[in-house]
Amino acid sequence: MFKNLILYRIQPGWQPDAARLEQALAAEPFAECSATQQKSAGWLPPRGHAHGALLETVDGQWLMRFAIETKSVPSDAIRRKVEEEAARIEAAQGRKPGKKELRDMKDDALLALLPQAFARRAACWVWIDPQARLLAIDAGSQGRADEITTSLMRTAGGGPGALALALLQTRTAPQAAMAAWLASEDGAALHPEFSIERECELKGSGEEPAVVRFARHPLETPEVRQHIQEGKLPTRLALGWAGRMSFVLTQALQLKKLRYADGLFDKDGQSDNRDERFDADAALATGELSRLIPDLIEALGGEMNEMSEPGSAAPAATPAVAAVQAGEDAGPPF
Repeated sequence: MFKNLILYRIQPGWQPDAARLEQALAAEPFAECSATQQKSAGWLPPRGHAHGALLETVDGQWLMRFAIETKSVPSDAIRRKVEEEAARIEAAQGRKPGKKELRDMKDDALLALLPQAFARRAACWVWIDPQARLLAIDAGSQGRADEITTSLMRTAGGGPGALALALLQTRTAPQAAMAAWLASEDGAALHPEFSIERECELKGSGEEPAVVRFARHPLETPEVRQHIQEGKLPTRLALGWAGRMSFVLTQALQLKKLRYADGLFDKDGQSDNRDERFDADAALATGELSRLIPDLIEALGGEMNEMSEPGSAAPAATPAVAAVQAGEDAGPPF
């Protein structure tokens, strides 16, 4: 169900109300791109049923789904259409179009070709653990997560008890922790529930930093420790957790390439009922992640926030989230 995770902490004062949040999401439902529309985004029913609920609750966990659809026209096709129109004007009027006219012709060409373009759709899972005040987005990039949180904050943010988000931060920076784990010869620096797998990226410093990538390669070796001693720092590191999951941790505290251990999802024993399968998969995925994430936070020295660190600054919201929380016009997410 989840392939990547970007983690947020829901700030104190939030009053969980699934019905109210679902009603808020209905303000921005997903709709397919119109004939001349390049991008559309909004909330989809997680179960995939037409006109279904926009928020599902399974074992106390909230699940939502955000879809983004885009249509693109090859620049070469636009260029050819503009050149054809410019040649027609030159032949009919004996003049070449000016720069402003060419820009207008380019816009017209895009509008004319968009109805023929194929639409590409991507959907991202959004999970809220209301008891833990944790929100996770199944997005591969911070930019995509910002689109989702902007929509979420625009619909559900504002007012007392409303949703307010900040990126989860730990006392030890992920990059520093990963470097310590790789530099340790006996693995003593690593949390006992985690193991180092066989993928890593190390990056040096300077204007043209050296980059070393390991794939399907043992990492607890003198060669890797030598790179760390020379000043290269890990930007990505594959980890295993409790023999049940594996993932790649990034320097930005993002989890990528989430994989469950073989047999964890028993497809043969699952019901043929679509809703029952959804409930089973959702309960298993969120249940495992609800155990993994606290272990990861502990492995990174605990969480850095205003609750655990008196006098410290609150975790940093992304620019898009900060703008919405401040009541500013962050602009549409698409």
